[in-house]
Amino acid sequence: MLGGSVWIALLRHIMGAALMMGVFFLLDRPRYSTKKTAVYYCMFGVFAAAVFGAWYLVDFAVFVRCSGFAAIIVIGTFCTLMSADFLYLSIYKVTLGFYLLSVTVFLGVDGSRLCFGSSLWADLALRAAAETLMLLFIIITVRPRFQAGRDFLNAVMDLPSAITLVFMLMIAGVGAYWPDAHELSINRVVRVAVMLVMTGIVQWTTFRMYFYRGKEYYCRMEKELMEINEQLLRRQLKLMKAEDLDVRNTGRICGNDTVNKILSVYRTIADEENIRIVVRADVGENLAIREFDIAAILVSVFENAIYECCSAGEEIKRINMVIQQNKNKVVLLCQNTCAPTLEREEYAKHWKDKAESIQKLVQYYNGEIEFSIENRMHVSRILLDVSARGRQ
Repeated sequence: MLGGSVWIALLRHIMGAALMMGVFFLLDRPRYSTKKTAVYYCMFGVFAAAVFGAWYLVDFAVFVRCSGFAAIIVIGTFCTLMSADFLYLSIYKVTLGFYLLSVTVFLGVDGSRLCFGSSLWADLALRAAAETLMLLFIIITVRPRFQAGRDFLNAVMDLPSAITLVFMLMIAGVGAYWPDAHELSINRVVRVAVMLVMTGIVQWTTFRMYFYRGKEYYCRMEKELMEINEQLLRRQLKLMKAEDLDVRNTGRICGNDTVNKILSVYRTIADEENIRIVVRADVGENLAIREFDIAAILVSVFENAIYECCSAGEEIKRINMVIQQNKNKVVLLCQNTCAPTLEREEYAKHWKDKAESIQKLVQYYNGEIEFSIENRMHVSRILLDVSARGRQ
């Protein structure tokens, strides 16, 4: 340690607390509102820095030996209590914050001693620069990835992962805070630097391992759910083919039995809801799309259009549906005159969230999908390329 007055020590403590709590806050899902949580963090940070500053003034020797490890306990406990995340994920965020704090202490103290003649101001400047770069890196690069994978990490992080992270935390703490003579030598600086680098690699590897394990877990769950839905859809298609459905529109709409049956059923439903529906279909019997895939797309589009017409409360309700096959391309166009009064971009995002299953099917067939509002009409356009799937 480079020493200094109690005010210098207080400034160091504020910077250290700001880094640890800043890292945790940026990656956290807080228990309270963001504004309320930020106020609590600021109040606690100032209080903790004042207590550690008083400790520095009262007993410098004990402070040097124990302050680093005491910081992780005090700040880590507070941040964990403020978080709504799973305990093991909170432990990861605490260890990451403490690891970065250890790196800044090493850069500040040893950088000042090696290059600036043990200047206190150089120590503070190096710490401030390092903390700023770290927080910017977390905001730009780490935070979006962490937020996207939060559920993945919550699902799989367990006690062994927490033990590994705490072990890495202790290694980083030993390198930065071990109460020895801290002799100034190239060998010691290189040894501590290598230890900190290796600890950071283990931290990053642990994050990636559990992130992809969680992603695999969710993908497996989603696959099982899709298989169940596929089985239910197959059963419904068999029932539709086996039973003589009581539909008023019994005329043949197109040459494909599955598409014809679905269009007939939904034309009947639309008539019952006093919705004028115009259906044009030019699809052959040998359609190179799995029955449950085309059924899922048609049912999703029809259900959304009928729901909007029924909930809009307008007198004139109309749905235009066109489905056409041109060699290896299948085009579906649905126009609904009862579109919600939302902006174009917002509405597209809103509909895409509801039509996630359709997007996956469209991607499966190397197709394109577009949802928009044109002339107060909700327009859905779907293009499927069946050439590649048909050859498989």
